[in-house]
Amino acid sequence: MLLPVLLALFTQIQGLNGQVDANGITLDEKILAMERQILQPFTLVSVVTPCSVNFNDNPERGEQTSAEWVRIVFHDSITANIEGPGLGGIDASIGFESDRTENIGIFINVTLGQFSQFSSVFLSMSDLIGVGLSDALATCDPDTRRLPLRVGRIDATGPGPAGVPTPSDSLDFATAAFATAGFSQAEMIQAVACGHSLGGVHRTNFESIVDGDPSQTPSGTDGRDSFDSTPAIFDNSGVNEYLNGTGTQGGPLVVGPDETNSDLRIFTSDGNVTINAMSSAQSFEDTCFTIFEKMINTVPAAVTLSDPIGPRPWILRESHLDLDSTGVVTYSGTITSSGTNSPPANAAYFYETAAGVSTGSKTSQAGVPFTIPIGFGIITDYVFSDTSIDPTVTSINVENSFVEPINQNIFILVSQSFNNQIRNSFGNATVNQQFVIRAAILQTLAPPGTELTAKLWFPVPQANTVVPAIASTTQSMTAKGPLGSYTVYQAVVEVGDGVTPLPGGTSIFQVSLGTTETRGDDRELNEDC
Repeated sequence: MLLPVLLALFTQIQGLNGQVDANGITLDEKILAMERQILQPFTLVSVVTPCSVNFNDNPERGEQTSAEWVRIVFHDSITANIEGPGLGGIDASIGFESDRTENIGIFINVTLGQFSQFSSVFLSMSDLIGVGLSDALATCDPDTRRLPLRVGRIDATGPGPAGVPTPSDSLDFATAAFATAGFSQAEMIQAVACGHSLGGVHRTNFESIVDGDPSQTPSGTDGRDSFDSTPAIFDNSGVNEYLNGTGTQGGPLVVGPDETNSDLRIFTSDGNVTINAMSSAQSFEDTCFTIFEKMINTVPAAVTLSDPIGPRPWILRESHLDLDSTGVVTYSGTITSSGTNSPPANAAYFYETAAGVSTGSKTSQAGVPFTIPIGFGIITDYVFSDTSIDPTVTSINVENSFVEPINQNIFILVSQSFNNQIRNSFGNATVNQQFVIRAAILQTLAPPGTELTAKLWFPVPQANTVVPAIASTTQSMTAKGPLGSYTVYQAVVEVGDGVTPLPGGTSIFQVSLGTTETRGDDRELNEDC
């Protein structure tokens, strides 16, 4: 299995989202990383496709992944402001809270374990919680509607306060919890109705609510009692079944034991006015997307969120410079289009010099469309590869829509970089990583004695949570010799103690010469077996 690594040569991107975090990463850089994540149908969204899938490694648990991804948003956000105004919300503190009775079930560790494979210094776990909700809704909603996303959330380093309402809590307790988090009575009703459109209640977690036999049909659902008749479709069925007394009649938290019929208490708290207003398909969908957007944007006051992410109709999902064996510069990557049902057969692009002069139009290889519908029209990838790049080129322009800088002064050599993974004696966990990173710098910029610096951000385990922390290490690179008009430098960076299993996630490199840094793209190192 290839280890995902982002090799980055950073630059400051100025604009409305140019704020810089503690790691020197701008919101613009996080936006691009997010676009590349959500436009890749075989990353996070594949885990929740189709809507009914149970991606847990124990299928007999019967969990529905999409419902878990909705549930974790509620449990992470609802304790906002309990410890004081502007504290808490979506911050991944839920990862430290899986042993609390109010968070009963396996959904926290399973969900965050799935998300952690894609976390990095660019994509926090709390940002991925928002992505998970958006992906789940797009997969389960008949219209594949997408929830607007913003980035910039910061992960907590410890647990937040308790206070998630449970089925046995009173209406007053639930109303107060929502009010503290910034939600009105009507929004409480909306959040519960929307959140309970998917999945159901499992006997293993709530034996007093669900009296079904886990061994009976439907198999593999762990005795689940669904909230409505369409537990794998995000729709208004539950609302109308509750109002009309049909189907599941609102589910186990409506018709179950009096002490745990929390949905009934909440729905009737305003005489069913709010729930009646959600009875049509369009009003249900519009209401739910509004309330879900508010929930994922409930963040600590210290967090600055980006503008909403489109994504843009054209981006470079991956691109990189390299040197061939004779020292000739090559540039290749993948152009991605979205937001249309009629993508062109090829993508047009051109290179520009610092003076803004085009070096001539080019055409990519034939586009390859993805068939997974995730709410962005037809997503199409266009591969391109060019050799003998004009040395005066400083950017690439895709379809007169997307421009990305190209720095031929210094870049990482993808073809010469790799990683070694060392596993434990049982062969079931990686306990050490050795990254061999090589970079090229123009000889005119690197006289003898020039020092390049390599920095690595990498995931490390945290106590009491499956959410990895992001650590960093910096070291000097060693000159290996000339190649064409460049000097090749190398750094060997080791991570891990050889005993403790390393978590999933994306490691990110930055290579710099003094204060000179420039921006790179997502890619994978080869694994040296």
